[in-house]
Amino acid sequence: MPRAQKEQQGRATSSEDPRRNRASPARLVKLYADLTEQQRKMIRDMNFDGLLQIQCSTIPARFTNWLMVHCFDAESSKLVLPGQGRIPVTADSVADIFGLPNKGDKVRYELDVDAINFIQSKYSIIQGSAPKIEQVVEMVKQNKAANEDFLRSFLMIAISTFLCPPTSLGISPRCYPALVHLSTVKGFNWCQFVVDQLKAAAMKINKQNDVKGYVLLLVADSLDVPNL
Repeated sequence: MPRAQKEQQGRATSSEDPRRNRASPARLVKLYADLTEQQRKMIRDMNFDGLLQIQCSTIPARFTNWLMVHCFDAESSKLVLPGQGRIPVTADSVADIFGLPNKGDKVRYELDVDAINFIQSKYSIIQGSAPKIEQVVEMVKQNKAANEDFLRSFLMIAISTFLCPPTSLGISPRCYPALVHLSTVKGFNWCQFVVDQLKAAAMKINKQNDVKGYVLLLVADSLDVPNL
């Protein structure tokens, strides 16, 4: 879609009713106090230690919506800031800012019957339903062991609230395939996954009222420009 048309449609969004943005590091940041040192080590060993170093718990909704609707060019994967030039939004950007794994296989983010059955059986989830994010957060808080149940639950939260938040308040079953075998998790290119999902969300921005994707990346990239 031409940028002018995208911006025109973006302006049509009511200032009193901004697009819903489910992406927030708040739940992850609040979990820090409940994690044991062994659990933190388990996360670091998977090369996800960047998820333990987030300093902000909120994302300014109107600012991120503006960046997503008016400034992010999904086709070129660049932030186009008025009077400031273009900033590439790449897997290397994610790695530099958040320190996630930046090499390996493509993350499987899709509906897979076997993966869904595995997770539902493992966590006693009612067939055909997705657990609420808050339910999984409580599971993590109550689990003080550094085991696979903890790590898988933590990563579900990270993906569904931060890396690739869905439009609902539940865990997206699309994240299940990548989390069935935890030994393979750090062999995926999570940085590229974040960028791909952000671009896909931007391309659908005018077809829905929800802003999806790893929008904190856009905020961090935009603040990396002098005199902004």
